[in-house]
Amino acid sequence: MIRQAHVVRPHCFDDYFLNLLKNIYINRNISVEEATRWISSPPTNTYFRVNTLVTTPSDVVSSINEQLLKLKRVKCDEDKPLIKIHKDLDDCIVISPLKQSLLDCNPKNEEIIVDIVTGQSVLRGSHVFAPGVMGMTPDIKIDSTISVYADLAKKCKRGYQKHYDNPLKMYVGNGIMKMDRKQLFGGDMNPKGIAVEVTDSISGIPGFTLPATDGLLQNFPSIVASYALDLNGNDNLKVLDMCAAPGNKTSHIATLMKNQGCIDAVDKSKTKLKKIHKKCEEFGLENVRVHHFDSLILVDVNKRNSSTNKPPFQSESFDRVLLDAPCSNLGQRPLLKIETNENLVKSFHVLQRKLFGNAVELLKPGGILVYSTCTITPEENEQNVAWALEKFAQLELVAINPVAGAPGLPNFGLSDMNCELVQRFGPDNVENDSIGFFIAKFRKK
Repeated sequence: MIRQAHVVRPHCFDDYFLNLLKNIYINRNISVEEATRWISSPPTNTYFRVNTLVTTPSDVVSSINEQLLKLKRVKCDEDKPLIKIHKDLDDCIVISPLKQSLLDCNPKNEEIIVDIVTGQSVLRGSHVFAPGVMGMTPDIKIDSTISVYADLAKKCKRGYQKHYDNPLKMYVGNGIMKMDRKQLFGGDMNPKGIAVEVTDSISGIPGFTLPATDGLLQNFPSIVASYALDLNGNDNLKVLDMCAAPGNKTSHIATLMKNQGCIDAVDKSKTKLKKIHKKCEEFGLENVRVHHFDSLILVDVNKRNSSTNKPPFQSESFDRVLLDAPCSNLGQRPLLKIETNENLVKSFHVLQRKLFGNAVELLKPGGILVYSTCTITPEENEQNVAWALEKFAQLELVAINPVAGAPGLPNFGLSDMNCELVQRFGPDNVENDSIGFFIAKFRKK
């Protein structure tokens, strides 16, 4: 008998988070049920940011179209997802999902269990990689068609070899098994490679492959954040990316600067810095300096460092500063299970404000500071902006172009005019549906 798929329901989220959603979106006339459905589902579209140093957006569109036409289920152009260049961002490709009628989303008898992160990735168009597989029965063979379930309960132990019967497992799609149980759990604690080639995700997001040099999949608001720095037409800018890993925004900044000027990319995680180096090498970027350093101590307060090429940096050293701050990550989608609390959320804005103070100190007069987070809480967004405007008289909030998000939330410290200047991405961004995100742009007077 084919088992029925399990669906995400509000009980996958704790009471604190449900109340948080209610308070955030009450002024948007969005119910908790609507907000929950939004946060637990993947963005409608996929976004691919093109490396314009080596290729063109039109060439990338053609390449993706060619691949999608080879899908067996795509019989004609009408079946193919819409692939287009974004109307406001000319290096951003928008890929719509496949029609539900073209998908085989009927759960199969054979199934594997994956962790939550892997389940979320499948809903974003990814294959299942070996480290994400938690359990599978011994009789599943390579090249068999199987169903993929995400373990929302976090109860499946790695290597589990029976049918996993838990009400909090969520069906995310079907695929072709590419590794057997021995390869996944037969002594190798770090298996690598694609374990399941996903053919049908319930989200309908299609998979495709492009050379690493051509660009990368990137969340839409992250692309907007780089544009907010106003980089075009300035050849000799000095830019600071304070929390740079894994380097997606760093590579975009360098590309928008056309390999001119200089970007200092700083992160305290030595392991993550390898990703920045790799991305810069793949993209052919030559104007990025990568530093293993803590941005909490990034200002040379004692003026002991005579070098301008490495941290700590002297005050007012940069024309542009990007602070994509560490945050509670409550805007990431799809979120299939959330357990958080008020103390954890409030701990982030303390860190964010310390980093923000350093960003202001390092910015030249007349320079631009962009503050962004991938979360939805007012404490980390609107309230931080209100605090910054009160604390730093030399800062003014300025408009972000293009206008792609919704205004900021009222009643969290910002005037109506300032709410219009920031951009918040959430369930009310129907046209540019993406993750939950927030961007504010300041100019230092």
